[in-house]
Amino acid sequence: MPETPALPRWWREPWWARATLAGILALFAVLTLWNLARGGDFAFYEASARSMSQSPQALLFGAFDPSGTVTLDKLSGFAVPQALSIRLFGMSTSSLALPQVIEGLVTVFACGLIGLRWLGRTGGLMAAAAAAATPIFVSMFAHPMEDGLVTMALAVAVLWWQRAMLTARWWPLLLAGVFVGVGFQAKMMQAWFVLPALVVGTIIGFSGRRRRRVGAAAVVLGSGLAASLSWMLVMQLFPASSRPFVDGSTDNDVFAMVFGYNGIDRLFPNAIAGAVHSGGGLPGASGASAALTKLVEPIYLSQIGWLYPAALIGVVVGAAMLVRGRSQSSRRALDGPLASRVGRATYIALSVWLLTGVGILSAARMPHTAYLSAIGVQLALFAALATSEALRLRASSSALSRATLPVLVVVQGAWVVVLGATSTTPTPLLVSMAVVVVLGAVASIVWAWRANLRRPMTKGGRRLLAAAAAIAIVAGPAAYSLQVIDPVRDGSGGDAYVGIKPAAGTSAVVVSSRAAHRFTPAAPLVWGGTPALAPSLVELLSAVRSAGGGANGAPLFLTDSWSIAAPIIDATGQEVLTDGGYSGQATVFTVPQIEARIVAGVHLIVVSDGTSKSDPVKKAVSADSCTPLRSWSAAGRGAGSRDDASPRAFGQHALGFTLYSCA
Repeated sequence: MPETPALPRWWREPWWARATLAGILALFAVLTLWNLARGGDFAFYEASARSMSQSPQALLFGAFDPSGTVTLDKLSGFAVPQALSIRLFGMSTSSLALPQVIEGLVTVFACGLIGLRWLGRTGGLMAAAAAAATPIFVSMFAHPMEDGLVTMALAVAVLWWQRAMLTARWWPLLLAGVFVGVGFQAKMMQAWFVLPALVVGTIIGFSGRRRRRVGAAAVVLGSGLAASLSWMLVMQLFPASSRPFVDGSTDNDVFAMVFGYNGIDRLFPNAIAGAVHSGGGLPGASGASAALTKLVEPIYLSQIGWLYPAALIGVVVGAAMLVRGRSQSSRRALDGPLASRVGRATYIALSVWLLTGVGILSAARMPHTAYLSAIGVQLALFAALATSEALRLRASSSALSRATLPVLVVVQGAWVVVLGATSTTPTPLLVSMAVVVVLGAVASIVWAWRANLRRPMTKGGRRLLAAAAAIAIVAGPAAYSLQVIDPVRDGSGGDAYVGIKPAAGTSAVVVSSRAAHRFTPAAPLVWGGTPALAPSLVELLSAVRSAGGGANGAPLFLTDSWSIAAPIIDATGQEVLTDGGYSGQATVFTVPQIEARIVAGVHLIVVSDGTSKSDPVKKAVSADSCTPLRSWSAAGRGAGSRDDASPRAFGQHALGFTLYSCA
């Protein structure tokens, strides 16, 4: 079947529409690039990206260390773009984070193109603007973390799926499945949130008889599952002796790591045999447990909840159109974005995707706020549906339909002002937010009312009306997102968050009143940033080198703590053998293996304070009568020498440790 020539593309749109989209992308790029070189990043994953940039083996297996002795505690597809960027530009904070900025731009563009093909020009621009203004996106895509790639991959998967529906061709379904697989390599089972939506949407929206539609659904499901499981199957085909130990598992099993430690255990802790016991998430993270009201808690509302009213109105308007279509003797009598089979399929697919994401996020433990990105694309598209339909219905003969636009801008505007006042919005941004939102709402209501008095409305008038309505809807999250120009308020690679995150048991209102006058924008710092070592680790590295560690390409030392190893790998790129994995429960080395390493020349071992006597590293040190060379205690290190003095020390536990010589 030949491709339909009517498939909408942005390059076919008027110059002003293309310029508006370019402006949205440019503003999003400015916000995400503003503090790129300052970022506070998570040393554990940062070290892996550097290791993968230096070693083909580490890149293939997603290893934590350059020699590839242990993997990350999750699939490492998200770190591949980071490793390639480091390979191209050298090690720096900016080179680590740059791929996520690009992923963010692709996500915003994909939202705009999905909206264009579904809702038309206005809806496409609104979808792009809503995605670009979403605070969790602005922080997340500015830092190196796995959530950026999965968000982009799923947005692109939906874009290819939509193309398949519009053209009735099979190959875009394969590409949609491939991108679901890319998302799986980045964030594992979170990528499968979209699969039920694509299957249901394909059965509804693909052309042909039922058997053909079911076959198309099987194609997108099968390709998605195959692409998702491909790397895991390759990993398991390698003998255990020829690949790294799989962190997140106790028995070197990648399936236990993915579906246990990073999957079912998030809903039912410690349910899968072979997975290490799940803990409370990342250090300093919220670790929120299951709750039906979780996504309306203040700590999450400020990051993802700005578009809730607009998106909800979009869902309701779409449902009303579906009901109206079923009541018509012929669905051809129905107009708007749900008039076509593909339009209805898109609405239903996005609804299923949103409900899946909301349900799982509400039920699962959320270690950090970037998980909220799982519903960001859907909210942006439903807000665009509400806006485009409200503008279309303002000229309806029905008074109820004409009321859609005033209700949308008033409800959304009131929500934005209240949310801004009860979150950590600095006073200058809060005032400007309220003024712009109110002006946009008033202008859109007045222009729509005047247009109803004298029809038809000119093209210029329609554009101004659309602009006013869009401003009323996106000005709130956009103003809140401006906080990222203050380096203290732009989040980190460990916990993306715009603003000041309330401490446990502290209300957002109290935090807002205390922090309102501490908004300090900084000059942009786009490129640079070098990994910083805490003073005690600088001293350790010097002592290790003085004792002969790392000579002739050998590992610097062996340790039982990634918190000691990761910053040193990150800063130097040299090998540090590490036992325990992220959780400390993965037995990467047995005692005989450690003793063999000592015989082979790795004669320096660093043991962290408080290590259990049953720990293999501690046992090996005791069995070999190793000599302590120097100790560093967690307390009393002196002024200016705290391990958390560096803004990049996230995840570096302030623990004491001892350096042993086992020659």
